[in-house]
Amino acid sequence: MSLLYQVLEPLPDAMSALRRARELLGVFAEWADDPFSPEVGPVVTVEQFHHARRYFPRGAFTCRDDSPFPPDGLVEFWRVVARTDALRGGDAYRVEVELRSEIAEVWPLIEEWGLQLELPGWSTPPFMVREHDESSTEAELDLMVQAVGPLGFDVSWEGALRGLPSSKLCGVQLCLNSVWTDQCTEPAPGTHAVYLSIGTRNRDVQEEWLHKTGLSLGPAAVGW
Repeated sequence: MSLLYQVLEPLPDAMSALRRARELLGVFAEWADDPFSPEVGPVVTVEQFHHARRYFPRGAFTCRDDSPFPPDGLVEFWRVVARTDALRGGDAYRVEVELRSEIAEVWPLIEEWGLQLELPGWSTPPFMVREHDESSTEAELDLMVQAVGPLGFDVSWEGALRGLPSSKLCGVQLCLNSVWTDQCTEPAPGTHAVYLSIGTRNRDVQEEWLHKTGLSLGPAAVGW
């Protein structure tokens, strides 16, 4: 396990956040792996939905708390799905749909009921099909971030941070239009954040190490 500490600096856009993540690696990392497991989504706003349609033909509505779909109260949601003939499968926990433009009519109902639209898999360049938990190149990451727009996105670099005895689960985490909470990201449209990850094998020295960075840091959150 690791602890993540947000670097408290203004990051006005996605590319500036990506540059800052790489700067931190350049300053503090002895070495770092390729960008690991880039992930897009979930979609929570209608603006994100319209942008997602440019790259993803399908998605799956789910509840943010991983609960089954509520039995009542989603009459209009089901009416829209039926009218657009967008349903492509699912079960009590997920409703798979084709991302037709008319699906936008389910907003703001989605927000009211705590639903989200997951974007399973990678479909269109620069978001190419790849296995989960697979790394990308820095050049591929550049193209993804340039295209991400309002979509949530996160990626990490694992590496050895100078001065820490253990490199396990150390590195940098980047979150675009999202923030890190305990062991996961949460949607936060318009907010970009960069974090230092410190593996708990460094527990005895991490506070001193973090102080020496000279960075303004947020409180610890359970990380990788």
